[in-house]
Amino acid sequence: MLRKLLNSFFQRQILFLRKFTVKRRLLITFLLISIAPLAIVATVSFYYSYKDATQKIESSSMQIIHQVQINADAITSDFEKLLQTIVNEELVQTDMKGAAKLDKLGQYRLDDELKRMLNVKMMSNLAVEGITVALPDDQYSMFVGNRMMPPKYRDTQLYQKTLLRADQGFLWLPPHLNEVKGFFQTGDKVLTLSVPITDRWRGTTIGMASLAVKPSAFRDILSNEEESADGKVFIIDASGTVIYSEKEAEWGEPLGDRKLTASLRGYDPGNSHFDYVADDGRKYLISYTRMNGNGWIIVKQIPYDYLMRNTTKILTFTIVIAIFFMLLSAYVATLVFNSIFSGIYKLMRSMRSLEKGDFQLSGAQPSGKDEIQRLTTVYDRMVDRLNDVINELYRTQVVKQAMQIKALKAQINPHFLYNTLETISSLAKIHGVREISKMTSSLSHIFRYSITGEENIVPLRDEISSVEHYLRIIKVRYGDRMSSRIDVPESLQSCKVLKLILQPIVENAVQHGIERKLSPGTVTISASREGDKLRLSVEDDGAGMDAKRLAELTHLLSNVTDSQRSSALGIGLLNVKERLYLVYQDKVSFDITSTLGLGTTITLTFPIELENEGG
Repeated sequence: MLRKLLNSFFQRQILFLRKFTVKRRLLITFLLISIAPLAIVATVSFYYSYKDATQKIESSSMQIIHQVQINADAITSDFEKLLQTIVNEELVQTDMKGAAKLDKLGQYRLDDELKRMLNVKMMSNLAVEGITVALPDDQYSMFVGNRMMPPKYRDTQLYQKTLLRADQGFLWLPPHLNEVKGFFQTGDKVLTLSVPITDRWRGTTIGMASLAVKPSAFRDILSNEEESADGKVFIIDASGTVIYSEKEAEWGEPLGDRKLTASLRGYDPGNSHFDYVADDGRKYLISYTRMNGNGWIIVKQIPYDYLMRNTTKILTFTIVIAIFFMLLSAYVATLVFNSIFSGIYKLMRSMRSLEKGDFQLSGAQPSGKDEIQRLTTVYDRMVDRLNDVINELYRTQVVKQAMQIKALKAQINPHFLYNTLETISSLAKIHGVREISKMTSSLSHIFRYSITGEENIVPLRDEISSVEHYLRIIKVRYGDRMSSRIDVPESLQSCKVLKLILQPIVENAVQHGIERKLSPGTVTISASREGDKLRLSVEDDGAGMDAKRLAELTHLLSNVTDSQRSSALGIGLLNVKERLYLVYQDKVSFDITSTLGLGTTITLTFPIELENEGG
């Protein structure tokens, strides 16, 4: 039953497609096959790029905000330590405690000593604008810098919140104006840090001390993270009052976005991030963390359209490329199908004429070598002669053309190729293109060295010369990313070695070592004599291999039957090793050492044989 339904479905589809011309069917198929994969790949690629970018941005934002919190905690801790040293001063603990009982001269002396001590403390931190110490109930007070309280201070907010509360620890008040009028009213908002002064011997509260701190003290740690592209970093307290932001007018005021304040209260009390949509519909990434001592909240607010600007560029670029390739596919498809079917239509018209007895040629002018053109040519010949004879001639012509191609290929011998390379080199020199001339000369040298001569044993100097030409070509490709060094003593230049054993190893060092390294690398080729053996070494400071990959390669080179030539890294090395073992048997050693990130060294050791010795 299912089979019948499938057959019926396909038959209906076939009948529907037959309503269109073959040209249109092929065109639609071509466009679907070329465009659909492109659209799928583009969509999937953008989705995962967007997802990966979002995760990285969230992680990076949390790392930044955590670092800001560490720095902010350090700043507030410095202020608290400074205030604590003032509270612990002997002058405060002893002399100031009895200030109310001193006569005028004694109070002048106390005032002078306190001012000097407080000035020294204030100068130790430039962010401190003022310091105040006071006894309870308007008995005595002294200040330097910004005066935070009037002479009668018992009813001030600073006094009330510092001394008339259960918690006797440090108290941070959000930015506010000092509580005095007239000359001492600066008009600048300051943060206030205060703490009760506790008698160190009795444990009773004997007064209070406070610092006036500039909110801009936090500017340095937030300067790299402040507002950019409508994003911003700010600090608020638990009630939502702004402690610091880039806009000074916001200091000490409730955060303008109350919806954001409510959202921050509803999330994890530690640190986290969440997506936030403002009243204007704009979406933000909110990252926040709470400071350890005072519970302030550091908030980093960045719009998503700014964060995703690179991803948006990728999307735009992907869409543009997709549209371009769609148009290109449509253009190519139209061009190709017109080139095919124009000849078919002409042939069809000629056949209709032939069907009516009009033996006229198709009239198509020879304009290509495709199958349709050949078919039209054969048809014209068939009309001009007999069908069977024309078909035979056509087959003969095809065979003849194939033989001609083979004959032409046979004429292209090695001498022709490297002579052509020499010609190109000469032309490059004539026209002043030195790089092309050098590359062509080097390629010609390598080609001649590889294919000419039947000798399998050559002097080491010839092998080194071939490698130098190879490195010269590679140097042009990699530029400053690669350098080479050859350390072969003159006394070893005449040693006999197998032909073409160094180039595959050097090529392996470049491809799998230097190319995979981000920074410039060096390939070093050296030779030395160890007793009656010659030691050749190729070393690179490239990507290297981990222990597992090195073990796999060693196993590959040790087990020829297991390798099956499956490793691109091992093919050239395996060939070199097999050739060495065929010649020197057990007298040869082939060693590989490698460290991931540091490079790879391949060492060959085999019996030494000088050029003037018998072979």
